[in-house]
Amino acid sequence: MHSPYINTCFLNGFSSLVLSKGGNVSALYESVGLDKAIFSEESLLIPYDKFVYLLEAAAAQLDFPDIAMQLARQQDMMILAPLGSMLSDCNNVSEALEVIVKYLKILVSGYQVDIQVQQDHFTVSFYLEQSHIQELVQYQDYAMASAVNILYGLLGRSFPIRACYFLRNEQDQQRISEYAQYFGCPVAFNNHTLSLTCDNSVLQLDIGNLVKQLNTRINNTKPVHNECIVKRVSNAISFSLTNSVYRLEDIASSMHYSQRTLQRKLGEQNTSFSALLDSVRFNMANQYLKNSYYRQTDIAVLLGYNSLSAFSRSYHRWSGIYPNEARKRMLKE
Repeated sequence: MHSPYINTCFLNGFSSLVLSKGGNVSALYESVGLDKAIFSEESLLIPYDKFVYLLEAAAAQLDFPDIAMQLARQQDMMILAPLGSMLSDCNNVSEALEVIVKYLKILVSGYQVDIQVQQDHFTVSFYLEQSHIQELVQYQDYAMASAVNILYGLLGRSFPIRACYFLRNEQDQQRISEYAQYFGCPVAFNNHTLSLTCDNSVLQLDIGNLVKQLNTRINNTKPVHNECIVKRVSNAISFSLTNSVYRLEDIASSMHYSQRTLQRKLGEQNTSFSALLDSVRFNMANQYLKNSYYRQTDIAVLLGYNSLSAFSRSYHRWSGIYPNEARKRMLKE
């Protein structure tokens, strides 16, 4: 069984963390079977298991056991940037969580987040189809840290999380204290589920301030020095396809450009928005088609199509063959 993919945007900040510890980023990628292609717009997806293995390798080789939690903290609410327009339509935390959970379910196949509301609290539980990955420290740390940072973004730290529960065992009291300090709540290990609990009173809180803060963060985020506008737009498209917010006006707005300005900047690079949209979809389609984990109907949804037939027509326009034939050829290689 092949591993599902995740977007390379989930690695944002990883290289800087590795370099801060004197590590060799390229060597770490190679050690888990990844190559330098993930630094280019040509590769926007990586296998989820290799993402976790990469964190495990960095933790071991750099004596950096907290790397997954630090990565999640760096990414914080910006990981929700593609959801900006959808979150602005939410009236409260409960509706926002529904949007986020649906987004994660589509974005990371095989990754399930359940929310159960009890009398005085709600529980968020995390499940992964790949049991061998679910037991790894860095998977659990990243899943929990990402969720907690998102919740703090929604609620603010004045609404503390009740508790965090980990699957794995941990006997070191110093490490347990460090976890409690990071998460801002009691932590427990050797549990049956990976989960956290919060007071359910927060579910009806307004998230207007969150949307304003998210827009401000996006507006103030400066592009990486010398990062090509083509790569930035390609990444924005790839991260937004599953939400069907990949039109020119959507992407331009998310990058705080007018449509005319974005088209002009792309024109200066001898390309256009429609050409990049096709390029991103074609590249991602080929990665998905090589992986038998994904049905073609799943691929159509992941690429923002309303139907398999629409995806098939587009793929034929790009390559001259239909996706089922392309998959047969790829799997024979």
